[in-house]
Amino acid sequence: MKNSIITRSASFLLVIGFFISCAGSKFSAENLIDEGNYQQALNEISAEIEKNPSAYLFFQQGKIYGLMAEESDVQNRELHYQSMISSFDSVNVYKNTIDNEEDWSAHADSITNFYWEMEQKNGLRAYELEADGSDLKAISHFKNAISIKPDLVESYKSLSIAQYNNNDIESAIETLEVIESKENVSPDVFQSLGFLHLEVGNPEESIRYYKKADQEPIKNKSIAYGLVNAYISQNRTYEAVSFLSEIVVEFPNDSKLHNVYGTQLYEQVSELFVSLRTSYAQNDTTNATNLRVEIEGVSEKAENELIEAYKMENTNIDYVESLAVFYNNMAGNYFTVYEVAFQEDKNVINTKAIELTDFAITYYSKLLELNPDSNNYSVKLENLKNLKASWTEQE
Repeated sequence: MKNSIITRSASFLLVIGFFISCAGSKFSAENLIDEGNYQQALNEISAEIEKNPSAYLFFQQGKIYGLMAEESDVQNRELHYQSMISSFDSVNVYKNTIDNEEDWSAHADSITNFYWEMEQKNGLRAYELEADGSDLKAISHFKNAISIKPDLVESYKSLSIAQYNNNDIESAIETLEVIESKENVSPDVFQSLGFLHLEVGNPEESIRYYKKADQEPIKNKSIAYGLVNAYISQNRTYEAVSFLSEIVVEFPNDSKLHNVYGTQLYEQVSELFVSLRTSYAQNDTTNATNLRVEIEGVSEKAENELIEAYKMENTNIDYVESLAVFYNNMAGNYFTVYEVAFQEDKNVINTKAIELTDFAITYYSKLLELNPDSNNYSVKLENLKNLKASWTEQE
């Protein structure tokens, strides 16, 4: 009788031990993963999730998607990464459902960081190669990085640069516009959008973004340059001149700014000459007198700015040519106005035109010295000398 009780007790303990052992076991697809049987592992994990979802199961699922992405061609990884992130999001949902379970969300974050860094760094390496197809490869890597961490602006910036270099400016704009509304977007994003919109011939948007990049654009030379280019591309001469008048004060040693400022002032003078011709034709003495005074003042400022640039770099052929063209065009404007001018103004206008022609000859001679083989400069010089001779004979 006693032996029977002992036997039943032993049997009961074995049963309890069996259930404890089963309750403590956990499904794992690690063997299948190690063997590379990713699809079978996913199938079995999905079946387990249907029965009893847990952070661990979703972690394993996400881990497999990451491995599948890693083994795929770079242009075919994006969907795998999206599935990985979706699984890891579920890890966070279920991470507290089982007491004392390991923090699988920390492991998921570690894997996420690993793949993002891998794609971002490989994208930068591909971009720096400058070989055939490297831009497309870089684009794929950066798109993958974005699919892993869509809130990081760094990958968007990199992607837009790669797209621009691949001559896909519209896509570069779209990429940056995705992050435009994100919090704490750095000014360089708006600056890049300003540049890109100008590249595609959309100066209004370019101006908007450049102003958005910096509320004091005069202090930022890069943004100031961009805004000037946007104004010029829209033929908004007066706005360009007004803005340049402030920038050259802020950056007085920038020869290029002085040259551009002088050139835009000349554009303003050209418009005044059109009005002067109209005033002469309409016999408007008062307006003609006022316009001649204004032309003198603005053209003098233009001349001074162009000379300032030339003084800083007197062997810069662009600056020498700017002065040569300025004097040539100014002389041409006066010669043209001479035909319709009041008789009492003709002598002064003719003298001014010949004086400007002399300056044009001087600077075209300098250009010829810098480029002795240039046939264009020698022909231009000859024409100017003939022009001066013909008008001098009329005096």
